[in-house]
Order: sequence, then C-alpha cells, then structure tokens
Amino acid sequence: MRSAHPSPAPRWRHLWAFLAVSTLVGAAAGGVALLVLEERAAAARTPAGMDAAAADITAHSGGYAAAVRRAAPAVVNIFARRVVSRSRSWLCELPQYRAFCERDRQLESSLGSGVVVRPDGYILTNAHVVSAGAEIVVAFNDGRHAQAQVVGMDAITDLAVVKVEGVDFPVIERASSEQAEVGDIVLAIGNPFGIGQAVSLGIVSAKGHYGIGAPYDDLIQTDAAVNPGNSGGALVDRQGRLLGINTMIYSRGGGSDGIGFAIPVDRAVRVLNEILLHGEVRHGWFGVVFATGRTADGLVVARVVGGSPAHRAGLRRGDVLLSINGQPTTALQPVLRQILETEPGSRLSIVIRRNGAVRSLEATAGMR
Repeated sequence: MRSAHPSPAPRWRHLWAFLAVSTLVGAAAGGVALLVLEERAAAARTPAGMDAAAADITAHSGGYAAAVRRAAPAVVNIFARRVVSRSRSWLCELPQYRAFCERDRQLESSLGSGVVVRPDGYILTNAHVVSAGAEIVVAFNDGRHAQAQVVGMDAITDLAVVKVEGVDFPVIERASSEQAEVGDIVLAIGNPFGIGQAVSLGIVSAKGHYGIGAPYDDLIQTDAAVNPGNSGGALVDRQGRLLGINTMIYSRGGGSDGIGFAIPVDRAVRVLNEILLHGEVRHGWFGVVFATGRTADGLVVARVVGGSPAHRAGLRRGDVLLSINGQPTTALQPVLRQILETEPGSRLSIVIRRNGAVRSLEATAGMR
C-alpha cells in the first residue's frame, strides 16, 4: 500500500534546482549586457542625416507611433454614393414587360480610403472606390468633411485622382517603392469596414507579383491586415513614408487572410501626373496575343489583331518576338508592362525571328 505522504527529495534534485537558479541569474545578467550593447549598436547605425522623428523610429523598433503620426493625417476616408433604379421583379428586365413595371429608387454606397498627395487637395485612391459614385465625400483625420470631384481614373491600374477644394492639406511623404525589400516592416493605414481610421502592421511579403488582378499589376504583397474599406489607403514604411496604394486582397471569406496587395508608389505617381496633364492615362497598345509557351530567347506570337500596330508593322502568327526597343522579350509580364508604358504614337523597334531568319520591323504604338 502506497503512502500518502511525500518521501524526502533526493540530493540530486537540490543540485538541479541550484544549477537552474544559477543559470537564470547568469542569463539575466547576460541579457542586460546584450541589451546595452544592442542600444549602442542601434545608436551607431542611425545615419547622421536622419531627422529626429525618423531616428526615434529606427532606434525604438518596438513601436511605430511616430510613423503613424507622420502619415495618418494625410490618409482620408472616402464615401461614394449614388441613387440607382432597380426593378421589383426579374420579369421587369424583359423588354415586353418593362413598360408595365414599377422601379424602386435605392441608395447605393461604397467606402474606401485615399491619400493626400498635394497640399491643394489632390488625393490618390482606387478607381473601384469612386467609379460608381455620383457624390463623393472625403473625411479627414482631424474630423473635417468635404465634397470631392473625380479628376480622372484609370481602370487598368485601378487608380483614380479626386480633388477637394482648399489649401494647406497635410501631404504624405513618399519613398521609392523600388527601394522596398522583402522583409521590410510596413504599416497599412485606412478605413476598414467603415469603422474609422485604423493601422495594421506587417512586412513586405513579396514584390513583383503579376497576373493577380488587372493585366498591369506588378504589386507589392504584404501580410499587414487589409480589409474592405482599406482600398485606396496607404502602405507606408517604418518612417511613415508612402510605399504603395492598397488595392486588393486574396481572401476566401472576404476578410484579411494575410495576403494583401498594394500598387507601387512609383507607378501611382506616374498615373497621377498623367491624369493631371491629360485628364486620363494613355497606355500604349501593340495588338498581339502571345502563346503561353515560349522559346529560350523570345515570345511566340499566337495572334495578331487586325488593323493593330503589330499588324501594320507586318507581324505574323508564329513569329518569335526577340526584342522591343533593344529590350529582350524573354518573359511575358515585363513585355506587357513595357508596351503599356509606351507613349502612344512613339516608335517601336521590333526584332523577330521568322522561319529561322532574324528580321527588324518598325511599328508605331497605338493607344489602349
């Protein structure tokens, strides 16, 4: 029969306890030393030309309040709404019944975010945020509200420019999206689900994604939470500088699954300048459909659109496109981007291979 009273602890247990306590004390002392060394190293890594706010963010990586204070005032909430007419029954959509049906007028609304890019009230956002809105209201971080007008939009890049009247609006500082690297800390600022401005933290998960949404993406992927309502908002670096415009998510349930995408700020600025200069974005057009397969040195032409610049230049099905304006055409997505970024009306020097012979052709870019 077993005793209910504990037996005395063996001596080896006391020895083990002593060693454990000694180890903890030593680790704590070592941790203090490492912390001091790390703080000194962080101070040494701070660039001499960095301003006080940016240096504070770099030295204290445990928080990003300074970055949010810099960027958040220039991130706005956007509400777009319009009145639509809807039939009461699907039968009313049939031509023979339309004259006998009554239609209801309903208010349709959408919400999103935007980023102030000029002090005179120009705001970048997503085209899908404002495309259906007859009335657009912008809510600022300080509580102000203003009516906005669409200056221009581009469905291919899913970017739009809207404007509110006024001056001295807070403007976000821009970084270069080319300098962002996978693993960099980023913050997503926007209006998720219309509950008001909020910030989420993540990293740059990947760069250069193609073929996810529009034919012209080359997006920045992040695991910072991006939800409905964040569209058009800011993706900023740890200094609070704009890296991209949040545009879409990959989700099975409609919410954030940790896979969000932003349009690189470098492209967003080009779209902004095009819209302000021309009222629209003028994309180049060539008129070729490429085969899914490719050769080692070029892309195979599957179809040439009749009357297109490629057709007028003499391109044929089965030709292998080797280069455009001296740039090798070994990968599809960079070629599509090169064509889209070509100024309509400009000359294109094309090199192809046909039946084993290399030929040079000249084309004039059209406008998509």
